[in-house]
Amino acid sequence: MVKKFQILLALVLSLSLLTAVGCGTESSLRGTLVGTVVDSQTGIGVAGATVMTSPSTVSVMTDINGSFTIADVQPGVYTVTAHATDFNSNSLTVTVDSGLSATTHLVLVSMGGSFSRNILPVLNVNCAIVGCHNDGAAAGGLRLNSYNNLMRGSRYGAVIYPYDAQSSKLVKRIKGTETPRMPKDRPSLSTSDQGLLANWINGGARNN
Repeated sequence: MVKKFQILLALVLSLSLLTAVGCGTESSLRGTLVGTVVDSQTGIGVAGATVMTSPSTVSVMTDINGSFTIADVQPGVYTVTAHATDFNSNSLTVTVDSGLSATTHLVLVSMGGSFSRNILPVLNVNCAIVGCHNDGAAAGGLRLNSYNNLMRGSRYGAVIYPYDAQSSKLVKRIKGTETPRMPKDRPSLSTSDQGLLANWINGGARNN
C-alpha cells in the first residue's frame, strides 16, 4: 500500500513539474508587436494614437514619436488598427511568431487637422507675430492672425480655396511656386508645416 502511494505521489509530482515547465516554455515563446503610426502627408509620427489588436483586444497609445510596443503577445495572426483625432483609421494584418518581434507601419490619412492646434500656431510664428500679416501691418490687406481674417483673404481676393490646396494662393506663395514667396525675407516653412497647411485645406479648411 505504501509503495503504491509512493508511486502515485511520484506521478503527481512529475505531472506538476511537466506542467510548470510547459507553462514557462509557452510564456518565453510569446512574441512582441512593435510599430509606428505616421501621417501620410508629412511622414511624421502621430503621437497619442490608439493602437488595438484583434482578436485579443489589447490597446496601447503611441508615444511622442508615433511609436508603440505590445509585449507578451500569443503567437498568431492579428488585425492591428490605429485611431487618432482628425485622422481616418487604418488597419493591417500582422503575424506574430513564437519568441520573435513583428514590426508594422500604419499610415493614417488626415481629415484636415485642427485650425487652432495645427494651423494658427504656424501662421502666428511665421506670418503674423513676427511677420507682416497682422493687425498692425497687413501687407496686401491680408491678416493671418485668425480664422476669419485668413478666410477673408487679401484685397486681391481669397487666398484659401477649401478642399483645393494646390490652387490656394497662400500655399503657392509658401511653396514659392508663385511670387513673392512667403514668408518674405525669411526662411521657408518646413516641409511638415507645409504639409499641415495642405492637409487642413484639403480637409475643408474648417474652423476647428
